[in-house]
Amino acid sequence: MKLVRLAALVAAAGGALPAIADITDTNALKLELRNFNDYSSSAITSSTTGTSAASLSELMNPPLTNDPQKFANRHFAMLSADGGTTRLSVLNRQHFHIAYRMVLNSNVDLDGSGTLWSQQPEGGLFFGNDRGGGFIDEGGIFVVGNGTVFVGGANQKFSLIGDHNNGTDAFSKGDVLHMDYWYYPPGIKGAEAAYLVEFDNITTGFHRQVSNTFDEGAADANGLNNGSWIGFRWQHTRNPLVVGGTINSINYDQITIGSCIADLNGDNQVDDSDFSSFATAYNILLCPDAPAPCNADLNFDNMVDDADFVIFVDQYNTLLCE
Repeated sequence: MKLVRLAALVAAAGGALPAIADITDTNALKLELRNFNDYSSSAITSSTTGTSAASLSELMNPPLTNDPQKFANRHFAMLSADGGTTRLSVLNRQHFHIAYRMVLNSNVDLDGSGTLWSQQPEGGLFFGNDRGGGFIDEGGIFVVGNGTVFVGGANQKFSLIGDHNNGTDAFSKGDVLHMDYWYYPPGIKGAEAAYLVEFDNITTGFHRQVSNTFDEGAADANGLNNGSWIGFRWQHTRNPLVVGGTINSINYDQITIGSCIADLNGDNQVDDSDFSSFATAYNILLCPDAPAPCNADLNFDNMVDDADFVIFVDQYNTLLCE
């Protein structure tokens, strides 16, 4: 559902930076290979389908004399609003929802030992929270090949979904997983930005819902700061004892991206309770000075007026958020 169109804001600081844009303007996934490149001789097969799917498989050969065991290779499929030329940069104040399905496969454990290899492949939704001064605080939903799943980093408070070390694995390699991530900017769930994650293992029926806030102790990162990026991650390691080489792959599909900016209380619908909050802000007109939230300003022009009302009514008539 297209909810609000924002003019792209382009900054220049020693060169053009990605535009800050409405997340629902995403029109491509930008593949970025070898963000970590510890194994430069690996063979990669990758593809994207519009904004709905991305897949990558990587063959990592056993080490040679000049190819010692190292950490990992890392690759991204970044949200982009310009056809894949640059990463989309998100707005701190935009409520959004990203849903996707993923399958992680690997032969990293097939070394004849019958036990899990200590270094496991990882994937999941991934964020780079722009904290300023060149510091990007990375995090997201961490899906680890040993069955552990958690939310953390990027200034999100930690939430555990499954923990292999405690015998509560959320999945096994090859299981079909579905995840939903909701981001709530400051002022929706409380003073701090917040998130909610739904995790479903479609193969086994395992289900968890976790919710938490961003770290209130970091005044420069109340949520995802303007200019932060979002994408999907592949992080691959190898087991040098696997004959023929380690093969890691993750497929992401059924990716959907939505924004429900008129949901002013974070219950994933736009109804009379949201209208009451909107009407209060509408009567005041001007937004308070930052960092006080102004979530009824739906077009981000620092006032709540008739233009915002038009956007609100469109979502109110739809009721349920996507």
